[in-house]
Amino acid sequence: MKILKSEDFLMVKKLKKYIKKYYVLIILNMLLALISSAVSVSPLGLIKRLVDAGILGSNEKDILYAAGGMICLAAIGAVLIYWNGVLSAVISSSIYKNITDDLYVKIQSLDMEYFSRTKVGELMVKVLNDPSNVNYLIIESFNMFSEAFKAIFCLAAAFYIDWKLTLGVLVIAPILITTVKRYSKKLKTAGRARQEATGILNSKLQETLSGIRVIKAFAMEKEEIKDFKKKSMELKRVALKSARYTSKSSAISEAINYIMVAMLLMFGGFRVLRGNHFTTGDFITIVGAISSMYTPVKRAMSRYNEISMNIPSIGRIFEILDVVPEIADAPDCVKFEEFRSDITFENVDFSYKDNDEKILKNINLVAKKGETVALVGNSGGGKSTLVNLIPRFFDVDAGMITIDGINVKNYKIKSLRKKIGIVPQETFLFGGTVLENIRYGNQKASVEEVIEAAKKANAHEFIEKLEQGYETEIGERGVKLSGGQKQRISIARAILENPQILILDEATSALDNESEQLVQDALEKLMKGKTTFVIAHRLSTIINSDKIVVIQQGEIKEVGTHEELLDKDGIYKSLYNKSFKN
Repeated sequence: MKILKSEDFLMVKKLKKYIKKYYVLIILNMLLALISSAVSVSPLGLIKRLVDAGILGSNEKDILYAAGGMICLAAIGAVLIYWNGVLSAVISSSIYKNITDDLYVKIQSLDMEYFSRTKVGELMVKVLNDPSNVNYLIIESFNMFSEAFKAIFCLAAAFYIDWKLTLGVLVIAPILITTVKRYSKKLKTAGRARQEATGILNSKLQETLSGIRVIKAFAMEKEEIKDFKKKSMELKRVALKSARYTSKSSAISEAINYIMVAMLLMFGGFRVLRGNHFTTGDFITIVGAISSMYTPVKRAMSRYNEISMNIPSIGRIFEILDVVPEIADAPDCVKFEEFRSDITFENVDFSYKDNDEKILKNINLVAKKGETVALVGNSGGGKSTLVNLIPRFFDVDAGMITIDGINVKNYKIKSLRKKIGIVPQETFLFGGTVLENIRYGNQKASVEEVIEAAKKANAHEFIEKLEQGYETEIGERGVKLSGGQKQRISIARAILENPQILILDEATSALDNESEQLVQDALEKLMKGKTTFVIAHRLSTIINSDKIVVIQQGEIKEVGTHEELLDKDGIYKSLYNKSFKN
């Protein structure tokens, strides 16, 4: 029987880079498993002496010798099994850590395009559950080999005593092997389905927790519960299917075991009655060997089934690890030191990978140093996409974007993004303190510098009123703060980073009037002396811009100052009259 099929072998082979670091420990562990298996089976060799010489021969010394030997072997075996288990855990947990570390590092390097088409819940399953499954797979592999060694030693003992009787009993072994092969394939398929169903359910849970406010606002609790139950029922169905395969395999194995024991008792009994140098001690020893062989065989089969179910996790892990980021530093890239001149869009086209429709079409635009460029237009016209191309969250399909005459693709990504500050509509704050969040983009900043940034962002006053001031824990995603407070902390973070290029993506659109005034004042301080792209929402944000760009359906329709565009009596004036006029 092949332990692994070709496709399984290829998946397991992918783990080689992690396993080879621990070759010495693995070899030592296998030796420990081999020795402990031999020791655990060794008492079988004392049974014949106990029965024939001790009990039937009425020799108390032989009884004591055999019993004492068994006790000593049991103690030695226990020590070996303990260290075998500890070493297995050390190896598997080390590989688990290395895999999860690599997954996290890989995720940090992936393009925004990847995240736009991947559900967070499914990604979390691949990062957390699948490495855990591989950890379990490695431990089960060690245990399976240990059980296999025990079974082999038991079989060897039985063959040594009477190979003909042993061979006769094993005639039904092919049925057992066929059963294992048949159900391991089904269990592997069921295991993959279970992992995918778990990913879907986790994704649903993550989505629900993130959007709980919207769910409650629209009174959609019943509908969401119904959908969740549907997905959890699918997971239950897959789990039950897997359990049925496991139970069938176990039931057949159990029946075969009883048949083997029955055959052994029958044929062995006949041999004892007929003599032929086959003693009662031989009979009891071979019965003990075959019986002892069954438990490790059953466990080995069970562990093999568990391994089959978890092998797909390896493939799912490498679905992430094998991704090659398209947005990466070019071999001859240079560090972006200082913004000196302008940002230029030249004949830029862009579309998302999973959609052939162009989001941006033939964009030509120049933003000079120190200018404020406002982008206006209907929702979905491509404004946010355009500014996301500057820090290379996405790359253009055609044309190019240059900063100071150099293509952004030729700058080191990290150095480019360090010079660009972004204040989005929906501020994201990390779990931790106010101080840690403001300092996020500039870890070396002093407390005094943090406070100064907070003052400029009109955040210092409310921060001081918090229970522990700057050391106040704000909760996951800043749940303990209002929208305006979170936005001002975000602005303070940007001020402390002191970017040369600034992107404001509808930074005040979700705020009430009072919060907007505070945030708008903070933004004006932040914008001073910087090249700023503003995605406009309200008149106060754009009326004084150096350049207003009207974008519709991915194309630039008009460019000019507020007065120039009003004089044109075109799209901008229409938008102004409909949306911006107070």
